[in-house]
Amino acid sequence: MADRRRKRRRRRRAQRRAVFGAALIVVFALLVILCVQIFLRSYIGKFDSHRIIQGVSIGNTDVSGLTVKKAKEKVEAEVTASMKEKLDLTLEDGRHSEVELSAMGITVKDLDDTLQEALDYGRKGSTVKCYKIMKKAEKNENKKKFPVEYKVTEDSAKEALNHAMSHVLNLPENARVTQSDSGVTIVKEKAGEVLDLKKTVKSINKLLGGSWDGKSGSVEAYLTYIDPEVTADDLKDVTDLLGSFTTFYGSDGSGRAQNIESGTKHIDGAFLKPGEEYSANAAMEPYTEENGFTNAASYEDDKVVESMGGGICQISTTLYNALLYAELEVTERSPHTMLVSYVERSRDAAIADDVKDLKFKNNQQTPIYIEGILADGNVTFNIYGKETRDAGRTLEFESETTAEVMPEGKRFVATEDAAGTYYTTGQAQPEISARLWKVVYLNGEEQSREIINNSQYVPVKETVAVGTASDNPELTQKINNAIQTQDENQIMNAIQGDAQAEENSAG
Repeated sequence: MADRRRKRRRRRRAQRRAVFGAALIVVFALLVILCVQIFLRSYIGKFDSHRIIQGVSIGNTDVSGLTVKKAKEKVEAEVTASMKEKLDLTLEDGRHSEVELSAMGITVKDLDDTLQEALDYGRKGSTVKCYKIMKKAEKNENKKKFPVEYKVTEDSAKEALNHAMSHVLNLPENARVTQSDSGVTIVKEKAGEVLDLKKTVKSINKLLGGSWDGKSGSVEAYLTYIDPEVTADDLKDVTDLLGSFTTFYGSDGSGRAQNIESGTKHIDGAFLKPGEEYSANAAMEPYTEENGFTNAASYEDDKVVESMGGGICQISTTLYNALLYAELEVTERSPHTMLVSYVERSRDAAIADDVKDLKFKNNQQTPIYIEGILADGNVTFNIYGKETRDAGRTLEFESETTAEVMPEGKRFVATEDAAGTYYTTGQAQPEISARLWKVVYLNGEEQSREIINNSQYVPVKETVAVGTASDNPELTQKINNAIQTQDENQIMNAIQGDAQAEENSAG
């Protein structure tokens, strides 16, 4: 009995020793693992946590050693560099055109997420794996490429794609109205091709999202077929010329002429259903090179300045007078700040960004069609509709000046002419109040007379150029200071002082 007890005690002691030994082994192993982890993490931690490690690229862009911000700038810069490349858009029948990538608004899909992955590479995940990655990076043996996907959207690419393909497509043509020897003629519409934007963008993104090398390429473009917006049936009630007006602009190839020709083409073909309102400004804008406009002289208060689209007011003015004869309802019209040369006072209609516009409404029971014609330096607008007025009814529009006051004084402008130069560059114009009368005749007899608008034109002082260029900067400053006062006596004294200084110097 005692022997059995002793044996049990010996077994328990052996078991305790075994458990203790195993525990010691586990503790030792954990300590070893902990030490290894500490060593590995310490090694990994010596790399700048704000910089991407060596050997990492995003797409074809090497971003080694860069912060996320700098890496993003580099990727976007290389994307921008690729923007000069062109894609060839090819239709099924072989017709093709090119489009610049820069015009399509190409972007890198999920770039911020990809940059974060690049920064985390070698830092997140298995410690041993991260250690091996960092070792390779330290030895410049690491090669890790994060793929990127480039893309365009229908919104970003729409304008560029339509512009690129417009010259190779048989675009739909609206029915139109014109005059011939036989009178008002309707030219039938033509169905046409337009770009299938959704399918074409998908085709482009398939290339960009694949193995695109950032250089030019070729993709398939797709078409769809549509009917024009205005058909001959829409114009069946447009049978008569209601009003017409012409002004001369001179097709001399100048910026102003270009703007008038471009703006007229934007308005030509306008179709208004009964009750619809039309904005001349909305029809022509934006005033950009892409939309056919350039810089030319225009009015700004009492000065003539260069602006994009300068000259378009002659379009709105010509159209305004055609509307008067057609007796459509003009809902918005503004005079210029200064007089214009191509119509009488109070017969002008200015456009200025979103401040001034020419708007009118189709107050007829049938549609209205507007034709714009450019010929021999003249711009003409014809307003067509269904004539309902008495055959003996005629109109006249009389301009009346109600007040005219010449401004006092002069406006002095510094120029780079030689100091002492003094000459007139612009004659004074009076402050003018004017109004326009509409006179209605029936079979030659006056039936009514009414004022349809009032106009106010600002005065313009005589403009005098004053030269300021001199080898003596003090003299130049003296003349400039005098010009700022706009006092003629002080300016003349400064000029005479300059002349005296020159004479003394010569003596």
